[in-house]
Amino acid sequence: MLTYSIAIRTLGTGGEKYHKELVSISKQTVQPQKVLVYIADGYARPEFTVGKEEYIWVKKGMVSQRILPYDEITSDCILMLDDDVFLSPNSAEKMLNAIEQYNADCVGADSFRNHEMSLKSKLSAIISNLVFPNYSKTWAFKIHCNGSLSYNNNPNKTFYWSQCCSGPASLWRKSTYKKLHLEDELWLDKLSFPYGEDYLTFYKLYKNGFKLGILYDSGIEHLDGGTASIAYRKNPQRMYIRSFSSFALWWRMCYNLKDASVFEKTRTILNFTFKAIWQLFIMICVSFIQKDSKMLLWHIKGMRDGWKFVHTYEFTSLRNYIIKK
Repeated sequence: MLTYSIAIRTLGTGGEKYHKELVSISKQTVQPQKVLVYIADGYARPEFTVGKEEYIWVKKGMVSQRILPYDEITSDCILMLDDDVFLSPNSAEKMLNAIEQYNADCVGADSFRNHEMSLKSKLSAIISNLVFPNYSKTWAFKIHCNGSLSYNNNPNKTFYWSQCCSGPASLWRKSTYKKLHLEDELWLDKLSFPYGEDYLTFYKLYKNGFKLGILYDSGIEHLDGGTASIAYRKNPQRMYIRSFSSFALWWRMCYNLKDASVFEKTRTILNFTFKAIWQLFIMICVSFIQKDSKMLLWHIKGMRDGWKFVHTYEFTSLRNYIIKK
């Protein structure tokens, strides 16, 4: 069996949920070679020690604390975790078996269970961001040329191939991780909240010809500590962050791709334009109902500044999202 080590990103403020995670790691049927906790500079490590976890202080940021060289890890694989997940005793073993059985480069856990959302939540996702269910026999999640995703609404197998994945738990082959130059995507941390960082990271894996899978029965539970996103949810300008990030992500992931044909770029532009018009209409309706134009104005400003940002030297000097020859 392949060897693995665990890499956890944290602010060290996860409390009981983080403690529960560490306990679940100590009970894995296949033990990691190392448990490395990448904690943000300026934060104190928790007072408790559960197992063999080691703390390494790094630059603060959800992306900066995840996209690292990992020179300390010599294992075949890295199980990357947030600080608010719970692992069943055989979760790591299942992930390792899946990555070997399907010869995958990365296997993610289905942490958010989109297919189990209420009808109200599914409709809200469609209306707000054109996120639709799909009924594919092959794909778990797909990224479309307008930048939105779709999710498998009726998974009847434990494993599906995927084009993206949620971030709380994923097992990477270290050799593949090193090939992706994910350090090029650290620009997202310059926002007050890196909205869409999971899409950016995992879709790059898929677009560069590597194989990503989703394991629906990993036994990994997301406890939703929300320690990193709480400031975003309380930020009155969160619509600006979302609109800015969504535009920049679409430009990098879907539009500005090496070797894309004129037809592909035209189709991508048309699809995104429809989405932008649709979201503008929704924001106008929300502003009218709430008798408050702030969200609409932040949305428009975010899209405008996103356009400006993708034309800056900082952004245009990035290596293309498609890095394969």
